[in-house]
Amino acid sequence: MLRSLAFLLVSAVAAQAQTPALRPAPADTTEVPAGSDDVIALPVPQAPAAPGGLDRPVRYTARDSIAVRLAPRDSTGDAGDVVTLFGAVQTEYEGTTITAGRVDYDSGPETLRATGVPGDSASVPTAVDEAGTFTGEVFVYNLRTQRGRVTGARTAVEDGYLLGGIIKQQDAHVVFAQDAAYTTCELDHPHYALEAGRIKIVDGKKVYTGPVRLTLLGIPMPVVLPFGYFPAAEGRRSGPLAVDYGQDTFYGLYLGNVGWYWAISDYLDAQIAAKVGTAGSVQVSSAMQYNRRYAYSGRIGLSLGRLRSGESTDPGFAPRTPVGVRWDHNQTFPGGQRLTSSVDLQTTSQRQTDQAVSSQIQGSTTSRVSYSQQWPSVGRSLTLQSSVSQNFLQNATTATLPSLSLNQQRRYPFRRGRDDRWYEKIGVSYSGTATNGFAYAPVRDSTVTALDALLSPSAFRQGACPLGEPDCDRSRFDYEVSQSVPVSASFTIPRFNLSLGPSLTFTERWVGESIEQRYIAERDSVAIRRVPGFTAVRQAVLTASASTEVYGTFPLRIGSLDGLRHTVSPRVSFNLQPDYAAAGFVREVQVDSAGSTRRYSIVPGLPTTATRSMTFDIGNTFVGRVVRTDSTGETQREPRQLLSLLVSGGYNLGNARAPIQDLQTSFTTRVFGFNASGRATLSAYAPDTVLSTATALTYFDVTGRPLRLTGASVQMNRTFQSARRSGARDVRAVPVRETVPEYDPARSAPRSAAVGYLDYSAPWSASVGLSLSRTSGLTGETTTRAAIDVNQFNARLTPRWAVTGSTGLDLTTLEITQTRLGLRRDLHCWEMSIDWQPIGRTRSFGLSLYVKGGLLRDLLRLDVSNSAIRAQGLNRSPF
Repeated sequence: MLRSLAFLLVSAVAAQAQTPALRPAPADTTEVPAGSDDVIALPVPQAPAAPGGLDRPVRYTARDSIAVRLAPRDSTGDAGDVVTLFGAVQTEYEGTTITAGRVDYDSGPETLRATGVPGDSASVPTAVDEAGTFTGEVFVYNLRTQRGRVTGARTAVEDGYLLGGIIKQQDAHVVFAQDAAYTTCELDHPHYALEAGRIKIVDGKKVYTGPVRLTLLGIPMPVVLPFGYFPAAEGRRSGPLAVDYGQDTFYGLYLGNVGWYWAISDYLDAQIAAKVGTAGSVQVSSAMQYNRRYAYSGRIGLSLGRLRSGESTDPGFAPRTPVGVRWDHNQTFPGGQRLTSSVDLQTTSQRQTDQAVSSQIQGSTTSRVSYSQQWPSVGRSLTLQSSVSQNFLQNATTATLPSLSLNQQRRYPFRRGRDDRWYEKIGVSYSGTATNGFAYAPVRDSTVTALDALLSPSAFRQGACPLGEPDCDRSRFDYEVSQSVPVSASFTIPRFNLSLGPSLTFTERWVGESIEQRYIAERDSVAIRRVPGFTAVRQAVLTASASTEVYGTFPLRIGSLDGLRHTVSPRVSFNLQPDYAAAGFVREVQVDSAGSTRRYSIVPGLPTTATRSMTFDIGNTFVGRVVRTDSTGETQREPRQLLSLLVSGGYNLGNARAPIQDLQTSFTTRVFGFNASGRATLSAYAPDTVLSTATALTYFDVTGRPLRLTGASVQMNRTFQSARRSGARDVRAVPVRETVPEYDPARSAPRSAAVGYLDYSAPWSASVGLSLSRTSGLTGETTTRAAIDVNQFNARLTPRWAVTGSTGLDLTTLEITQTRLGLRRDLHCWEMSIDWQPIGRTRSFGLSLYVKGGLLRDLLRLDVSNSAIRAQGLNRSPF
């Protein structure tokens, strides 16, 4: 930048000095005055370039005057001609534009000097090219030695500014800076800066510094680095991670994120970090990311640690071993093949090493690795998958190792012509799955070490009996093979707008065990036992459905509403299944000493009675036409959905005891800016409040009312915000910066952007929701819940202060629900935020003070957090 700047300024004045039309008599000084509003624009004559001259003309202007002072004829030494341009000098050459208040060129030593005019901020020497903007108090450049110097330099670097007392260019590759500083504050006197007495820049890619010191408001701070090296090249760079610190329940006072980042290649990088605390806890985590466009991408992470809580002399003291493995992968292969994975395996205590509250209260995780093959030309797909589900609340883990599925899209074996024959619409598809499952209960991770967990995973599990029987086989794998062949067709009757869809589905399941139930008179209870052995179960389901749509319009005019359209979409479905007791798939067992019996299936999922059911659902949609007239008098009509209502139910002729199925209703609507939805379930039978079971007596026979409400819920929400002020703007309005709606000091917040003006009327917005629910149990008790949730609110108290948060109120208990408050203060180039969760299951408090700039955000950051109060019940977990 400095070299191009100098050549441009030299070329402007040198070309003018060599113009014969402007040479006066020797030893005289001649000025060419101009009016204050005139601009002198003198193009360089198209003459052959002199030796060492420029390749093309230079365009320049001077608003005031040009002075040429020639050296005496008998002068010796370095004395030469001096050319001076005054007043808003502007030159352009090869895409670089330079402006200055004054430019002096001495042809003797071939030195150029560009300065500003005292008291005129617009005359500060400035150079603009494709690399950016460069300003300074004085530009000096020697054309002979190709060395230059800038005093009081200022230029934009990345997200900040580089301020230099004196910058010298040694050659085309090396630049030195003396008394330089870096800051992200755009003020002439920045609020903070990193100052270095000496800086060396090599090829614009490597920066070496002497001692670096932090200054706040011009006051030196006791934060000094003995030296510095910064690879200034763009892209990823290897280096140390930004260290954080704080206080934690398990670590005490800790240092976290102590580690290194490696930029291995354009496709691969890795990092390793450690966290060490005064309480004796330690954790090491590593991660590797890889990404090759149009091929594969993923991330592998491993975390090992040791958590100590309390003293070794405390009763029940047992350090825990948090272990976590994370693998995300996505890869495509030629020929329609794909490999994906989402693995998140962790021990129970691993959740407590994460500072995020959402991870601490996480109840379960699911890991999955899948390989698939697609054959689009024949509509076939094959998927091989392994999965593991961890339930931390019930201390149970279920693994599928593996699961194989084969699917064939619908084929039409009878289709021959133009699809106008009824049998040509019959289609056949196929789906088959084979699974191998294993369930176990993890042992406490305080009994093994991290090394045992990696080398001997069996140390982390113990067998589990799915049905609770004490003598089950703890090492058994459960396998199942299922095949399904649906035969279906679709017919339409345009005359009646009727659609018909019959289908017949054959399913066969192979399992490695069956269920046997036996009544034990001594205990007056039923014992459930698994019987190992190959078991085949076959199932057939016949279904027929019919649907249509009916429309109606009403000339209803209320306010801006001009017409209403009502659409009714009824659908009826019939489902038939035989009684599987004849095939031995359903059996009876005595349940009490009175001789009462009940049916059960030998494999889960089979109906215990014959199925001859009819189900229906009726959809209702109300669409209104809204008329609006704009300022030009033009009328616009826009359709808007007002209400959507769905009612469904059924009747099972095969269930002689309780054939009427529950009635389900749901609705959604938007009225006066409110989004509302709800659902309700109604039963036709009365409950037995003593035995807490449903009876065969209808609710109408007992109470005289047709249906019993078993559950209902309604949700409404709307966003409120202050109206924008119209008319003349308040003279007290000041420019401000926009804040993010939800501010979390634990994560990186986006940089603020200047957006218009803010009035002192304190603009605000809030999203408010109301939820109501009512549940009636079989015991006759009714549970009602009502709550108001303020999901998100934010208000600007002053031009520099803003508050955000969320809260709620349980109307049934009159208790405040989980509450979060955030307070933010804009300190120009700094930001301060306070995040407080005073009420709820989790409680925390944190204060952060950090620089807005991206390069220094992690370095110049102060976080004071108190996470000692965790989610209730987590610290008392036995695992």
